[in-house]
Amino acid sequence: MTGLWHQVLRTMSRPGASPDDDLLARAAAAIALREHPHPPADVERVLEIARAEFAAVLSPGQARAALDGARRP
Repeated sequence: MTGLWHQVLRTMSRPGASPDDDLLARAAAAIALREHPHPPADVERVLEIARAEFAAVLSPGQARAALDGARRP
């Protein structure tokens, strides 16, 4: 998880660079699962977090893939 946050910080801090949406989706999914374990976070929650935390507009497919990936051990 620490590696993920280093990547997010690096991508968000580069002037003029566009952030990697898949990376931001993974970060939003990680936040969603940490903050909403019961009931489990869903795609809508991941999309809300991505917008609020990273100003990222993701597709539901990106959010679903990130959420599925974050749930795997």
